[in-house]
Amino acid sequence: MASAMTFTILGYFVILSCFTLRSTAMKTWCGKAYQQGDGEVIPGGQIGPAQTSPIQLIDIAIRPRMSFYLAGEKFGSFIVDTTASRVHGRAWDVDPALNDQSDHRTGTIQATKGDDEETLTVRVTHRQSGLQIIPHATIGFNETGKEFIFSTETFDASYAPQTVTLELTHVDGRIFRATTRLYYLPNPRPTQSITRIDSLYGVLHVRSNGPAWQTIFPYTFYLSGDCLASDPGNLKRFKNFGFNVLHIVPGGAGIGYDLDQLDTWFDEAEKLGLWIMYDMRWTYQNTGYVRTQVERCKTKSNILLYYTADEPDGHEDDPDAPSRSYAFIKSLDPYHPISLCLNCQNYYFQNYTAGTDIILADIYPVGTNTSYSTKYRTPCNHTYGDCGCDNCMTSPTSPALANIPARFDLWSSFRAQLGLAHKPIWSVPQAFTQQDFWTRTPSPQELVAIILLSLNHGAKGVVMWLYPTAGEIVGVASEFSKVMWTGKGLVAFLSVVQAVAVPVSGAENVDAAMWRVGNRMMVTAINAGENKVEGKIRLDFQKEIKIKGLSHVLWGSGKWKVDDGTALIKTNMDGVESCVLVVEVEGEDKDVATIRWTRE
Repeated sequence: MASAMTFTILGYFVILSCFTLRSTAMKTWCGKAYQQGDGEVIPGGQIGPAQTSPIQLIDIAIRPRMSFYLAGEKFGSFIVDTTASRVHGRAWDVDPALNDQSDHRTGTIQATKGDDEETLTVRVTHRQSGLQIIPHATIGFNETGKEFIFSTETFDASYAPQTVTLELTHVDGRIFRATTRLYYLPNPRPTQSITRIDSLYGVLHVRSNGPAWQTIFPYTFYLSGDCLASDPGNLKRFKNFGFNVLHIVPGGAGIGYDLDQLDTWFDEAEKLGLWIMYDMRWTYQNTGYVRTQVERCKTKSNILLYYTADEPDGHEDDPDAPSRSYAFIKSLDPYHPISLCLNCQNYYFQNYTAGTDIILADIYPVGTNTSYSTKYRTPCNHTYGDCGCDNCMTSPTSPALANIPARFDLWSSFRAQLGLAHKPIWSVPQAFTQQDFWTRTPSPQELVAIILLSLNHGAKGVVMWLYPTAGEIVGVASEFSKVMWTGKGLVAFLSVVQAVAVPVSGAENVDAAMWRVGNRMMVTAINAGENKVEGKIRLDFQKEIKIKGLSHVLWGSGKWKVDDGTALIKTNMDGVESCVLVVEVEGEDKDVATIRWTRE
């Protein structure tokens, strides 16, 4: 058994464990033994509860809005956060005499400040040239997502990252600093695709065969290669179902593909308008295989992104393997993002996610016993067992689907707790038929609820596992695609604003969120419980929002009514019922604050 120790740094609590290979006689998943007769193994690599500071902290961060910019683009932008925190950052409410450039855990809390004392002066400097690219601007305390536009004329195109320093100065003379790296890349050949991540909203921006960028919100399935091999016409049917990304699951021998056959499928996918999510799950640690595949894929006009490790935390791959693969792939192709999928709730999360741009979450709580493994006939808990949904909980007061938002929220909290980079999280909804731990196929209603619960809690892509599947599942997934893509559908909101949680009263297991764009607001409400909710369900909105009326219903019941312009109410919700509607609101929502600077 690996030895473990704990330590505290920067306001968070981490459990460290030496990562060692287990005996071949003992099989583990997520660091836990699961077969009868095997002793308990305490998993390492867990992120524990955050330690809170007794004083107010300010968590300063800066990042480029786009994961890279291209030579010839005249402007870029940085996103700056000055988040109020109790778990990560530097002291905010302290006696200035105690201030230095280190983190503080003690200090004297001051009286309430005036507006001037909540304002910070902003300077952003390009370290390589020493030039200030944002010489003077301001930002308030506890602002997030504030955008500052800058001229790229200071930057020379290079494959190497360029360092940028943020300096925030308080009226009392204190200075807060943070750094980031910016990529200003040479232009690739004009026929190949380019994909970059918008770190403000988490969506993908893609360019192919021309100068125009388009926003992509992936909505698709993992697809079995056997399905295409048996009938090439299945690719067109797949597209006609409303899916926009092709993710073929490789076989287990060698590279896992017939590369010539794969080229044929990719060429057909290009004609159909399908983007490629290229899977290297079996070979991502083999640099020879990786080089062969990336060199073959990178110049294609419809490659969207790469996919390296599939459940490396469950399989217990070397926690640093994804980072090594990431660096190697980026050296071959810096123009496409890299993704991986995690299965465990909390097992070397920081290590595995260091080697990716996008994190996928496969959480499969439907039809499985989360406390006892029917497959291995052993108990499941935080230190033992495998039930198909790691550390998931199901009880009369905590329904199975509640594990979806719980996992998304937990992983998002890790980012805030550890000061990690902003990385989009995509959902891998459970869409497969009965197998292994799972005694049944999710119902169509459950699949839609899983998708919407993920979106409510920040998912920026949906890749269901696995096609082909039950006809009723494909049917509802196809029907829901129309809700995604219509001119006034979900993507019109998801791609330009983040979800905001909406308080719910009258129903314990109803989860609601809103996305406001101008004078329209999309609202979702999902009953995560299997039982019908009797009585009035009320969604209460921020006091500055005044609802004028219902515009249209995208999914589910339209039996919602406006109550005094501040709430939506509905009587009764069926088990796992989902509703998506758009309402009209008074006034115009404020755009993201931006400040433009050019060097004189």
